[in-house]
Amino acid sequence: MTFAVLTTMKNEGAFVLEWVAHHKALGFDDLVICTNDCADGTDAMVLRLQALGLARHHATMKAGTSIQRAAFRQARKRPEVAAAEWLWVCDADEFLVVHVGDGSARALVAAGSPGVEVISVPWRVFGPAGRASYEDRPVGAQFVLAECGARRGIGKPVFAKSLLHDPGGVGRIGVHAPLPPEGAAPYLREAPGGRPARDGQPMMVRARYDVAQVNHYALRSAESFLVKRDRGRVNHVGEDIGLDYWRRFDLAEVECHAIRRYDAAAADWRALMMAEAALAELHARAVTWHRARIAALRADPGMAALWAVIGEGAA
Repeated sequence: MTFAVLTTMKNEGAFVLEWVAHHKALGFDDLVICTNDCADGTDAMVLRLQALGLARHHATMKAGTSIQRAAFRQARKRPEVAAAEWLWVCDADEFLVVHVGDGSARALVAAGSPGVEVISVPWRVFGPAGRASYEDRPVGAQFVLAECGARRGIGKPVFAKSLLHDPGGVGRIGVHAPLPPEGAAPYLREAPGGRPARDGQPMMVRARYDVAQVNHYALRSAESFLVKRDRGRVNHVGEDIGLDYWRRFDLAEVECHAIRRYDAAAADWRALMMAEAALAELHARAVTWHRARIAALRADPGMAALWAVIGEGAA
């Protein structure tokens, strides 16, 4: 079986290598990374990864109001996507964690029911926990406090990300869930471990994390959030990323170290990439750009009110 990942990135260069290392540790064969309008060299990094056989770059051509949806429409024609047996769709701040078997994407499929077409994995939000400063080290090691399932109630609906079988025949690749071709029957969809998914709500799944979860680092640090806000949204273009967004994802209630099962494998992949001089230099440039952008935004009077809430007094 061939497993592929599809994602979109803009100005994520400081975080690319960790994301790639994690998904290679999960056993994904192909990583298709769509970029647009990058100022920090993310596109150059992905092109270098492509030259090393570690990823495939797609330069997104703008079309419509959502750059992310445009990227998915265009990238679905690429052989790495169209010919994959299973396709995982996620963002640069989302990390799949599988608790069963060897922790691989294949183990997630093996834990499901025969004939399943879509496995919907619940989001689990990891908040900044008062961390203000950006650090150049893996976010999975920095942010270990997650939302508590009991806060929403185990079994309550949360957003999901989807692992899709046979993406070549999909009607539309969605941000949270795929749509079948027009006139076709709904996908046979389930939650991790073969549990029933929520009927009629393909973007949602019940909040249970014992089989698999998606670690969602929507905010990272307060400083990195400023850069994310400056970039803008890639799906709901035009909607502000401000204090309401921060409060929605500022959830850090219980410790969760499940992602650490990938530490050794991910560290090996990251070391392999950093051993390549050109790629290491591109990473260093992206980190420098990220820090410079933080400094510029923190000096912007227009950011003062936001920073007073999210940054001042934080650790």
